[in-house]
Order: sequence, then structure tokens, then C-alpha cells
Amino acid sequence: MTDVVIDNIIRSQIVEDYLDFFENKDIDGVSELFSNECSITDWNVGNIRGKDNVINFFTSLFNSVGEIDVNISHIHEDFGGTLTCEMSLQIDSEVMLVADIIEFDDENKIKALRAYKG
Repeated sequence: MTDVVIDNIIRSQIVEDYLDFFENKDIDGVSELFSNECSITDWNVGNIRGKDNVINFFTSLFNSVGEIDVNISHIHEDFGGTLTCEMSLQIDSEVMLVADIIEFDDENKIKALRAYKG
């Protein structure tokens, strides 16, 4: 296997871990996966930069909702290290289709996450 294929296998597992931590509102688990120089773009809050701000966003979100359920439909990988995850996301009683586009740094930490609601 080439290094690119191995990296994408690792990154696919990181995406699955992230969504598992997200679903379980595990802020420590989520925090461990993000780089210090990360950003997140979300349809409700726009662009957030810096790990402390990103983790504060997740903490506020987790504290404001009761139940989160994630069902992954597909994970698409490119050879540049960007993964796209299509999923059905339920937050409390709201069900939505979501696509997360996730970029990684050289240490396989999440450096950018862009969430789009379908």
C-alpha cells in the first residue's frame, strides 16, 4: 500500500472517532483530535479559529442539547488528505443531512472542519 492510502485509512478512522466523540458529547475526545491551529465552519455560527475557540464551541453545543445521533452514509477520501463525510445527524428532535469536509495536518490532527447542512 502507498503512504497516501495508509494515511487515508488512518484519517477515515479519525473521522469515525471524531463523530463517535461528537455523538457522545465527549469534549476531551474531540479536543484530542484537533490541531492547535484549527478552524471550524458551521452553518449556524460561521467561522471559528483557534483550538480554544473551537473547543468552546463544542462545549456550548454539547451543553445546549440533549441527544445527538450520527449515522454515517459515506466517507469520501481524496489523495490530498481531505475527507468528506456524508451523514444523517439528529440533534434532539431535529434530523438533518450533513456533509463535513475535514482537512488534516501532517500529524493527522484535524486542522479544518467545514460542516454543511443539506
